[in-house]
Amino acid sequence: MTNSKNTITPKSKSDLITTNQADTICEKLTRGLTLTEILEEKQYEFSLMSFYHFLKKNPELNERITEARKNGVQTLIDKLLQVFQYQEVENPNQILWIREKTKFITFLANKLTDLYSDNKVQNVKTDQSIKISWEDNQNDMIDVSEDIVDITSDNKD
Repeated sequence: MTNSKNTITPKSKSDLITTNQADTICEKLTRGLTLTEILEEKQYEFSLMSFYHFLKKNPELNERITEARKNGVQTLIDKLLQVFQYQEVENPNQILWIREKTKFITFLANKLTDLYSDNKVQNVKTDQSIKISWEDNQNDMIDVSEDIVDITSDNKD
């Protein structure tokens, strides 16, 4: 047996996508298209899988794509609002379909951005002082919050 040479040369991953192509993909994502729809157009010479691998190696582009996807969900919400405001729907099946699409897009928006999230971070200020009183002598209340602070600071040393 003879050893054969490898005639296949791997393509460099650095030239997979140009800046112009990345801008076009981000623009289409912002308009509400999915990444699968964009890459199925066969306008690009790379597959969805190779694009995902490229995103893992390029965090700046990955952040741009993620931001464009968030904006795309907001665009879809705007389109749904237009349907609700301006379109008269007479077919009950169409109403159910629009309702399901709305639920799904709301679910996605809730996961992708805090703008439409119900679980926003809330800062609650609480009073951390303790007042102790005894029943037999209600007039002589003692404030021990300063002593507690002093005790805890002594233990930290």
